[in-house]
Amino acid sequence: MGKVILTVQYDVKETKRTDYLAAVEKLKAHYATNQFVSYSVYEQRGKQNSFAEIFMAHSEVAYKKFEESEDQTADDLTAQLQDYLDGKTKYTTYMETK
Repeated sequence: MGKVILTVQYDVKETKRTDYLAAVEKLKAHYATNQFVSYSVYEQRGKQNSFAEIFMAHSEVAYKKFEESEDQTADDLTAQLQDYLDGKTKYTTYMETK
């Protein structure tokens, strides 16, 4: 089975950047304890305040277990992020080719 990558892309309101980055640090700490995925956040080069969250699972099974392992803390932190976003959020799931 191949790896699975979930990307969550969005722009952050300029006035909420500091709050957003603080919330992301909490998410990073939370997901550091999740055995099913690695989690990181990137800012788009040349486009300030445009971010992508990257979740990488080593297999489809691990990805499904990650989805099942989501808890109230993750839900609360993700909801908090929504307050800082400017516009739409794009979700994309990639499956590794064989």
